[in-house]
Amino acid sequence: MDNLDTTVPTKQLDWNNILRQGGFAGLALTGFSIISYLLNINLMSFSGIALLYGVMFTVGFIFAIIAIRYQRDKVDGGFISYGKALLIALLTVFIGVFISSIWNYVMVNFIDPEILNVMKEEFIETWGQSMPPDALDQALEGFDKAGDLFTTLKSALTGGLIYGLIVGLISAAFLKKQPEVKV
Repeated sequence: MDNLDTTVPTKQLDWNNILRQGGFAGLALTGFSIISYLLNINLMSFSGIALLYGVMFTVGFIFAIIAIRYQRDKVDGGFISYGKALLIALLTVFIGVFISSIWNYVMVNFIDPEILNVMKEEFIETWGQSMPPDALDQALEGFDKAGDLFTTLKSALTGGLIYGLIVGLISAAFLKKQPEVKV
């Protein structure tokens, strides 16, 4: 009795592609950070937060899509499963966020240690009146810990995973491509 195998042979992840696109994403996010610093953009305001997240998601989607399409079209012969596409996007975005987080650590500890105080003042000015005192105190404690290496690494890990999952779930849904099964 012959068994008909309709699965496409799975190829390994192209780590060079993932690392390259993740590196480019990290450079783009770092570039945005440098530009917003030089232009003195208030990232604590509502419009600043919207700009920040808009850039983060745009950069994430661009490089995740490039990484998935390369794997699908150049490595896997035109097909890719949802899970594999999700993993590629997650890893690509995670690497980008990690690189950007390292830059932020260098920025607040070595280049401009006063930036945290400026951001804290901008935060109080923008949100201080609309927050309960306990929540405001807790938020301000977060600024005091922002220069700590452990806090930076923890934020990079959690932020990279959450942000990578969001970008990965969406981009993988659009870019997955399974072979047609003929009966």
